[in-house]
Amino acid sequence: MAARIIAQLIVSGGTIILRSAAQAYRQAIINGKKAGVHEGTATAFSRSKMMDLSEAYNILGVSETTPWPEVVKKFDHLYGVNDKLGSFYLQSKIFRAKERLDLELPQEVRDKMKEQEEKKNGAAGAPSQPIGRETTAAKEEKGE
Repeated sequence: MAARIIAQLIVSGGTIILRSAAQAYRQAIINGKKAGVHEGTATAFSRSKMMDLSEAYNILGVSETTPWPEVVKKFDHLYGVNDKLGSFYLQSKIFRAKERLDLELPQEVRDKMKEQEEKKNGAAGAPSQPIGRETTAAKEEKGE
């Protein structure tokens, strides 16, 4: 009889503790959302950490005085070599290094590069949109 009472106390006590822990967890999530914190903040913080500028220079093997076309040439070479050899980690480091150096360029230079790339793609006959998709203006011209 005493063992039965003790077992019931343990089960009911365990249930109460589990319910209160779950309720406290739910309340902590609600409080975190109110404070502007969401799930996965720690991982988001580590992902948003930007590569150091000197590290980007070292990865690509260039200096601060290297002209941008030479940086792009180095990037293309290193990225292509690692694509053939299958090193995704090195490929991503090379890509992030170029991306970091790209952020350091003045906006005018970025705009000029974008125009040159568009001209190059236009001269090569590359479509400006994916194949099989038409703009609404193209559909209107056809009378659809």
